[in-house]
Amino acid sequence: MKLKPLHAGALAAAILAAVSVWAFAAFPGLMIWAAFIGWASYDQSGANRKALVTSSVCMVFGVVMAWLVAISVVGDWLRLRASISSAIAAGIASFFIVLASRFEVLSNVPATFCGFASAFAFLTLEPHAFSMLSMSQASLSNVLIVVPISLLIGSGLGVLHGYLAAKLTAPEHRAPGAHSLRLSPLQSSAHK
Repeated sequence: MKLKPLHAGALAAAILAAVSVWAFAAFPGLMIWAAFIGWASYDQSGANRKALVTSSVCMVFGVVMAWLVAISVVGDWLRLRASISSAIAAGIASFFIVLASRFEVLSNVPATFCGFASAFAFLTLEPHAFSMLSMSQASLSNVLIVVPISLLIGSGLGVLHGYLAAKLTAPEHRAPGAHSLRLSPLQSSAHK
């Protein structure tokens, strides 16, 4: 079956989304919503090799920064009410996230905040996750483990999506040299 690029992209997304939801149901410790965020971050970042590296590294950096904020709040490092401590720690982390963007590998600030926000989504949604015990053990209840794994699986889904969409696209609709499909407005519909 050879399709126009948009139809190929839609079919590839449908197949991968369905398979992903089914597969994540078999591994309840992983977060499908975080995988979809990773997929979206990869695509929005350019859906190419550089995007794979910067989006993935930055999302994990964001999770680490969120983990540091959470550890500082749970550990009562600032000796303030949790709401004030959280606000101050998040402000400091945001400062360093943007400051770190001067390094090429950490330059994708939106992807970093995707990781940061995903970590806090997990910490606030998952029972007992916002505790020193959960954040310090080697298990899928640790935000520092489960969220990066889920986000990085999403980056892989983004790569697979582009590859599958390109394979489903009729040759006459492919851009010269295109290996995958691009669905974000940052670039044309095909890229190398």
